[in-house]
Amino acid sequence: MSIAKNPKRYFWITLVQSANFLAPVITLFYLHRGLDYFQIFTLYAVLTLSMFAFEVPTGILGDKFGRKTSILMGLAGWSIFAIGLLFANSFWAFFILFILFGINVTFASGSDEALIYDSLKQARKTKEMKKHMGKILSARFFPIIILAPIASIIAKDLTSMQFNVLIIGNIITTIIAFFIALTLVEPKAQSGPHEIRSPLILFKESVKTIKKSPKLVRLFMNKTLILIPGMNLFGLLWQPYLKVSNVPIALFGFLISIAAIIVFFISRKLDKIEKYISDRKLLFYTGIIPLLAFIVGAIFKNIIAALLFYFIIKIIVSIRNPIFSPHINKYIKSRSRATTLSSLSMIDSFFDVFIFFSAGIITSIGIGYSFIFSAGLMAIALTFFRITDKQLKTQKRISQIR
Repeated sequence: MSIAKNPKRYFWITLVQSANFLAPVITLFYLHRGLDYFQIFTLYAVLTLSMFAFEVPTGILGDKFGRKTSILMGLAGWSIFAIGLLFANSFWAFFILFILFGINVTFASGSDEALIYDSLKQARKTKEMKKHMGKILSARFFPIIILAPIASIIAKDLTSMQFNVLIIGNIITTIIAFFIALTLVEPKAQSGPHEIRSPLILFKESVKTIKKSPKLVRLFMNKTLILIPGMNLFGLLWQPYLKVSNVPIALFGFLISIAAIIVFFISRKLDKIEKYISDRKLLFYTGIIPLLAFIVGAIFKNIIAALLFYFIIKIIVSIRNPIFSPHINKYIKSRSRATTLSSLSMIDSFFDVFIFFSAGIITSIGIGYSFIFSAGLMAIALTFFRITDKQLKTQKRISQIR
């Protein structure tokens, strides 16, 4: 099997695994199982802390025993998680499942990107990284296009049987993704001296890489301080905001689907978009426009403003990650790539916890204040961690180190 086909294989893994039937009604599912809103927020804090705790250990596992092994272990964990949802009926049952949720996320975090980059590096096609990351991003949204409206119809009465049908669908797709992952080919970057490197050495090397690369830190901070409010906070608040803005709840599934269609096609064309606009400008515009959208959302609460706000954040923030990916990876050595990426994700989880708790307090005053808080975080990213051409300039010496 060809190493160059790994990105395509991982596209299909992502597409199948992203077929989350519960996503459009997940909050309603938790409420149906007896949880209240405070418990739901607590579970997501547990998820973040779990990710924080396991990011580096699973990243080390990916570097030491193979990125394919790490990805397979994560998919096995997702199967257990999905099966557990069939039986979870208490806060503590969900508490345990969300710890597993966090571990599952970290198995792929770092190892997936490292597998793809090193596969392309071995095939001498690293310039195609942005194209493949864009396609993989599109794979996360494509299932939503079809499933969001369908899942809403299946669960229209919010009965236990209807929720179980959706969960069984998740179990089936996760198992399929696992078998596709078995066809992945481990890059040769996994062979050689670093195979016997101790976890401590891998971790120290990842810390050293981060400390000695201010450009990497700047890229990471710009990405994180816009991604967290744009994805995580917005992901929890857009439904109540649209509701108070008089957008019919029945339209929510279709809004998700429409946004997913747009992101799907844009993300697949990112490599062509760069011919007309530089990455530096693209990263700036995809930061400043969401910032302004959050300010508008904080001031206006009507259907037109709400719909514009929803689509701007959902679409623009979503396409930033594949743009960042090649620029961040070129500052990281192959032999500790998964560990370093996981270390960065661990730092991201720390910011997640802090921002989640801060937003929780602010949101109790009003959703609009939380939007202003989000805009403030984005302003910090664009002002103090501004991306310049210097940070995006190719570093061949670093990217060629194994």
